[in-house]
Amino acid sequence: MKEVVVVSGKGGVGKTSVVAALAILFQENNLNLVALDADVDAPNLALLLSAKDGKRVEDEIEVSEKAFILADDCVHCGQCVESCDEHAIVQPDLEEPPIIIRYLCEGCGKCAVICPETAIEIRAVKGGKIINSKNNANGFPIITGQIAIGETGSGKIVTEIKKRGREAAQKVNADVLLVDGAPGTGCPVIAAITGANYVIIVTEPTPSAMKAFERITYIAQHFPLEIGLVINKSDLYEPSKAQILEIARNNSVEILGEIPLDKNVPYSIAQAEPIVTYAPESPAASALKLIAERLLQSLRFS
Repeated sequence: MKEVVVVSGKGGVGKTSVVAALAILFQENNLNLVALDADVDAPNLALLLSAKDGKRVEDEIEVSEKAFILADDCVHCGQCVESCDEHAIVQPDLEEPPIIIRYLCEGCGKCAVICPETAIEIRAVKGGKIINSKNNANGFPIITGQIAIGETGSGKIVTEIKKRGREAAQKVNADVLLVDGAPGTGCPVIAAITGANYVIIVTEPTPSAMKAFERITYIAQHFPLEIGLVINKSDLYEPSKAQILEIARNNSVEILGEIPLDKNVPYSIAQAEPIVTYAPESPAASALKLIAERLLQSLRFS
């Protein structure tokens, strides 16, 4: 099985649209696949792949730790309030136990150590969920990770969802595990790339996206995998495109292809449908088909 992860270095460049199109094109090439949405802060791959129409199985998981005050043991001394570097503990009434603001608590445990009455415990909390969409319109499993608003531990939930995705891929004897990674270069991106065979970097020809491409390429090179480049909206700004191509060549990044600006793409997104099925003869769909062919060759499926 090949594990392909799609990242972008920054948001808004069309990464998820590319993943959705590749999933459909892989299936049309008779590949058995499992799709995974590891953009846990804002997952939307299932929307584009019509997974909302199928059966959903949700499973809450523990992603972080928080402090909890044992009210019966607390003597209201306020030492924990003074000790908290995140200002996550407040005591509006000195005659009552302090209150912990969950969204600010990092679970560091400093307050538990300082408390003279051992009236504070650090506990694991459920702040994320994994959604398995079965029997969706496309017929292949789509697994989504989602972290609760304000929670930390996005890298942890990505690691867990990839574990679940690999297990699902083994069960269905998948040829490809296709992962929609998070934008940026942070912890969830590194967790998504870990263990992959091939990483696709989607970018667009703008100065900010070019810098982001340079950063994510540097990170990807620390892993034993192949790297490919897709330039979306390729005719947006020629100088930045030239710089992106130069960076790719200097870093041995395979240039999978370019997707031109296409007015059909926003319409396809509005209809929650991949461009390759919404407008299969459109310029963007034609470009994506060529990209899929080159990728399949690199993955040695053709």
